[in-house]
Amino acid sequence: MRSVGAISFEEFLTTLDGEALAALLTARPDACIEPVPRGFAQLAQRLTGANSISVALHTIDRDAMCVGQAIAVLRGAATVPAVARLLDAGEQAVRAGLGELTGSGLVWCDGVRLRMPEILADHWTAEAGGGAPVARLASSVLLDDLRVAAFAFGVDPDGVRKAELAARLAEAMTDARSLIPRITDLSEPVRDRLDELRLGGPAIYFGFAPAGRRATDPSEILIAKGLALRTRSLPEVPREVAVAAWLTENDLRLTGRPTVPEAGVEATSVGSAAQAAARDAIRGLSTLLDEAGRAPLVALKRGGIGPRERSRLAKRLSIVDDELPLWIDLAYAAGLLDETDAGYAPTGDYAGWRDAEPARQWAVVALAWYRLEHAPLSRDAGGDRELPPPLPLGSAAGAVRRAVLEVSRPGRSVRGGGAEVGWFYPMHPYDPETLAEKVAAAVREAELLGVAAGDRVSELGEHLLATTDGPGDVVDDLADRCSSLLSAAACTVILQSDLTAVVSGQAPAAVSRLLAASAVREARGTAEVWRFTPASVRAALDAGWTAERLLDELADLTDRSVPQPLEYLVHDVARRHGSVRVRPVRSCLVADEVLVTEILNTRSLATLRLARIATTVLTSPQEPDEVLARLRAAGLSPVTEDDSGKIRVEESREHRAPAPADPIARPAPRLSAAELARQLLADPRGDHAPVGAAATRRLLTRFNPDLDDSEVALLAHAVDTGGDVLIAYRDKNGSHTIRQIRPMRIFDRWLESWCYLRNAEREFTVANIESVAPAG
Repeated sequence: MRSVGAISFEEFLTTLDGEALAALLTARPDACIEPVPRGFAQLAQRLTGANSISVALHTIDRDAMCVGQAIAVLRGAATVPAVARLLDAGEQAVRAGLGELTGSGLVWCDGVRLRMPEILADHWTAEAGGGAPVARLASSVLLDDLRVAAFAFGVDPDGVRKAELAARLAEAMTDARSLIPRITDLSEPVRDRLDELRLGGPAIYFGFAPAGRRATDPSEILIAKGLALRTRSLPEVPREVAVAAWLTENDLRLTGRPTVPEAGVEATSVGSAAQAAARDAIRGLSTLLDEAGRAPLVALKRGGIGPRERSRLAKRLSIVDDELPLWIDLAYAAGLLDETDAGYAPTGDYAGWRDAEPARQWAVVALAWYRLEHAPLSRDAGGDRELPPPLPLGSAAGAVRRAVLEVSRPGRSVRGGGAEVGWFYPMHPYDPETLAEKVAAAVREAELLGVAAGDRVSELGEHLLATTDGPGDVVDDLADRCSSLLSAAACTVILQSDLTAVVSGQAPAAVSRLLAASAVREARGTAEVWRFTPASVRAALDAGWTAERLLDELADLTDRSVPQPLEYLVHDVARRHGSVRVRPVRSCLVADEVLVTEILNTRSLATLRLARIATTVLTSPQEPDEVLARLRAAGLSPVTEDDSGKIRVEESREHRAPAPADPIARPAPRLSAAELARQLLADPRGDHAPVGAAATRRLLTRFNPDLDDSEVALLAHAVDTGGDVLIAYRDKNGSHTIRQIRPMRIFDRWLESWCYLRNAEREFTVANIESVAPAG
């Protein structure tokens, strides 16, 4: 990167070479989401958007944040030496934090001065408050009042013109650190008044207090000490004083990167434990989803799987009770489990996942866990009510998890990294106790998945972290990396004389289905134990198996003969099976004997499959409404009865078309950082890049001219392709919300969209969309 003169952020971006530009885009992956920026102007617009900056802030460490805050409060006077003075730190430490900020595109160098997007500077300085710098504020201050302030700072005001006096006072206030002792020496009432004034508290009008009391009035004391200036009979705190007061409330010392201890074990010694945990995780998920495939998991009315159903599942499947939310959440996040009318059941993708190689099974689940935004083993509560899995919820636990893993690689203590995560991720919203809970949950989840073992990131975990930043679908890449570590283990089934089957290795779906149909799982772990009982064998016969077929299938599972006690059990249950039969009946017809005979012999009613069970009674497996309609079509006049035999009066019902299936949020396609950098350098103005439907862009620009080119391109692309975007929206009442939407069409001045927040279709006034960002 070459040194340049005064430049804008867009111009700064054009000075980066391919390697530096690719590194910046890697740090800001939202810029790589389609539609990618066309030229450096759109790239600058996207990177300075509020959502993009917010995401980037969650990736910087504490020292970088302190340096950024110092640059923000110094504004145009921000240089490396000035930042070092403000933070009372060495320039080398400042440059270390500055490197992270510039590498993330949050700060750039404008000659010798440091600059950042105005929106970020405003965000960081909002807590400081205060008015204009003293040099500018002085123009609205009477000379006598300016002399009072100058005298308080040791500047001789005699014979000095106002402009020169203002310059000397500004110079005396330049060093914010030198102002701190003046502020800390203030009495509590005076300090409170200072904070009121700098943060926009109640205004105090002079002249209302008696002259005798002005010596004790907090505002007068601030003016006498030069910490406030009287403007139009009102006190105003200069910017320099506000910054110094803010510094007294915030610990901005640069501490340097904390030392994370080395892990106490070697990587080779944790490999087998991590691989065993990964295999057990796959078995746990397979067990859960196989069970959901046989009978959907019971859902609460508000959604999610409640404690009672989880307790039942844990006992039935031999899964640790408090680990079950992890498997439920991961199955849902990986797209293997979803809610149906009957409860939660496997999706269409489950069959392919179930038959895949273990490495690919683990890759799908591990990536879903890494990207998950909450901690399944420490789900945030919604007030006093539990938010049961797999209901999604907003949380910063996912960012904590990713920070802990990154800090702990390579070869460092996972728990030691967790203890220092507050420095590496200062934007977390948790108090120390809650943060410790999220870290503990992250570590335990990592160990259950084989991502960590023995207090260090495993080889599987290293592969996971190495592939998460790639473009597009990285499942294949991760599966390839892990194939040698999670090769398919041979499945062995031993049928024993005590009516049990011991299964070692990963059981194929066919084996699991056979055992689940005819036996009951007793234990799950390195080897699974299944027990055959009269009830379990009867259930297999109920499902259509015959004794001969069941014994043949069991014999195919092993190279030994089926134990004699198991043969006796199957044949004994088969001998008694079906001695009592139950016929399903949905409708029952009652009439006199002659009419019953007529109905039974009417050819047009043959499809009702009527059966005579008494001289005046017919039954049908068809629904009552269907039977009524067919009888009336045959010229008869039937009526319906309730359970007591009383005639029911039919009520007319309104019929409505079923609601369309809810759209599912899906990851947006993206380019690699290297490819986008190549495109930008080859076409810096975006003259030759495809621009999509010009008509949609023109329409959006006409309805909302405040959106920049990058935002219009994002929104137009979503309208034309049915993709998702994030919008900041102001409704007619002035309320502001952030919505993820899927636009469908522009209708007059409204944007018809699916709103994920409301889980329903909504119309958004285009003019009220304040910003647009990728929904990455």
